Amino acid sequence: MSHYTKEELDSYRNARMSILGRINCSVHLRECKTCQKLLEELEEDDKLIKDIRSSVDIYEALSAGPAKSENNQA
Repeated sequence: MSHYTKEELDSYRNARMSILGRINCSVHLRECKTCQKLLEELEEDDKLIKDIRSSVDIYEALSAGPAKSENNQA
């Protein structure tokens, strides 16, 4: 059995694959544990990237210090 690549599975999950390609991939994923695991890893990677971006945003906001209001400016 041939397996889908990370790029192909990424196209599948982001709806960038043709309808026929999505159907074939869907059928394949029902049976192939290897591709199921790879698809799960891609989803975990996305979650990790989202968490890192959120952490960076929080860090940048905290590093900037309190925002000055117009009344507090001298």
